[in-house]
Amino acid sequence: MKEPGAFSLQISAVSCKLPLTFAPFLFIVVPMPKKKKTKFSQKIESALKIKFRNSDLIEAAFTHPSFLFEHGVDKPLEDFDRLEFFGDTILNFIICERLYQLFPQEKEGMMSRLRSILVSRRMLSRVAKTLGLWKWIRLGKNLRKQGEFSKDKILADTFEAFLAAFYFQSGIKPVQKFLLQHFEPYFDIKRLFRIDPNPKSTLQELCQKKWQKLPLYENVYKQNLVKTVVSVSKRIRAAATGKNRKESEEKAARTLLKKLR
Repeated sequence: MKEPGAFSLQISAVSCKLPLTFAPFLFIVVPMPKKKKTKFSQKIESALKIKFRNSDLIEAAFTHPSFLFEHGVDKPLEDFDRLEFFGDTILNFIICERLYQLFPQEKEGMMSRLRSILVSRRMLSRVAKTLGLWKWIRLGKNLRKQGEFSKDKILADTFEAFLAAFYFQSGIKPVQKFLLQHFEPYFDIKRLFRIDPNPKSTLQELCQKKWQKLPLYENVYKQNLVKTVVSVSKRIRAAATGKNRKESEEKAARTLLKKLR
């Protein structure tokens, strides 16, 4: 019997249509029929310790558009960019829910900042490297020669595409368990601010909240380097050096954040 307010809907989410039942905040994915697995998908399953009924989905998640452009494939695969788009949504939902549970006293502004760090390209690529995803990404020859497979964007995009493929074959609960297992060490405010991809914004928010003022940046240019001193007062300050103004100011902001936290 259907729950009150629930209804069924057919959507073409992958290469075959998936029947889903939508209820408030509930997604139930009907298991997909098993397909013969390839050696490529079996290696990924073994490395990630996850079983996939539909090997085409996992292959699609690890097949970058540059590979398809150069080589093509002998069978139709779900679009990588579509999987990435869907995976990004799943990631944000699970991370937001966990932050809401862990930090009941924090305001919306702080939770938004924590979420932005946790779902940032830098964080996703870090987790992807820990999982060894770069070993399985099928990339075009030109990008691979340039070492692009190790770049943060490709790793982050692949991680999100993988989450979507995982969701379509297993549902939200296994994906949630997997994500929280690998992100749990990072649900720590002090640690997050140390790896914040945008330390200047975080420092500005912190200064406005504590002292109702903005941090002051002073730059000194010497040869090919820039030295930055960021301060809130005579005693609350930090310095750093970088190759350019952006790098130097970010380093200085990060250093001051460490002192303040």
